[in-house]
This record gives sequence, structure tokens and C-alpha cells, in this order.
Amino acid sequence: MKRFGWMLLFLALPVLALAPGDPVALPRVQDSYGRPVDLAEVARQGKYLLFWFYPKASSPGCTAQGKRYAELYPEFARLGVEIYGVSADPAAEQCAFIEQMALKGAMLPDKEGTLAKLFKVGGVFGFYNRDTILVNPQGRIERIWRNVNPFRDADVALAYVRQIRR
Repeated sequence: MKRFGWMLLFLALPVLALAPGDPVALPRVQDSYGRPVDLAEVARQGKYLLFWFYPKASSPGCTAQGKRYAELYPEFARLGVEIYGVSADPAAEQCAFIEQMALKGAMLPDKEGTLAKLFKVGGVFGFYNRDTILVNPQGRIERIWRNVNPFRDADVALAYVRQIRR
């Protein structure tokens, strides 16, 4: 019976995968300062939503990734993209990260894993994988980048957005 159960799980894995075009039920969340963010409403306003998941605030890779998103923020905004940094860090750590690095866009503490589960972002020991997800204004997955390079992620995502927003 155990062997059969594993086989069913193995067969179900492709069904569980998230792919471009899949609809997502965007929730209401709070940013790191405790302000409510209705992600579905942001999409309904015609915005793309870009979620960059990162393991740990103020670590070297996350710092480089966050700084690059901050540098490119005006261009993303011009193209109609809202940027959200997401980690399992407590809100206070995210706030310190924002202020220390002058980050732009909202940071979303996801200690319960709501967004990580929604976007099928894995991780170990409470640290999320470095994945980037772009959701279109129709509330569907536009693009998924898994295990991104923190030094190139923002540039890769911006190049894609420029291509689809021509």
C-alpha cells in the first residue's frame, strides 16, 4: 500500500506544478509596516505584480538583489509593475532591511507561508528559495523564474517585462 501511495503522489506532481497561464487567487496581506495590501485589487487596477522571494534579509545575495530592484524600480513602475519582496523574515527585520538599503516596492513578511504556498516556492529551515514570479493584470501567472541569480534577477525580469509591454 505504501508503494502505491508514493506512486499516486509521483503521478500527481505534474498537476501540482504552477505554470504560466494558471490563475492564482491573490490574497490580502500586510506589508512589513502592517499596512494592508489587497493583491487582487492591485491586479484589477491593471498592474502586473512581481514577487521576488528571497531567503534572508540583509544577507549578501539578498542585499544585492534588493538594491538592484530598488535601482530599477522607476522603470518597473513606468511599465505598470508593482514589486513585492517576500521572505519568511519577521516584519521588523524586513523594515530594517528596507531602511538600511533604501529598498523600493513593498516587502511582505510571509512567516505562515501563504504566498510561498500559493506560488509553490520551496525552501528549507524557514528560508525560501530565490524564485521570482510575475502575475499579469488578469490574475494569471505570466512568468516563473526558479532559483534565480540574485545579481541578475532584476535585470532579467525587467528585460522580460519590456518585451511583453512593447
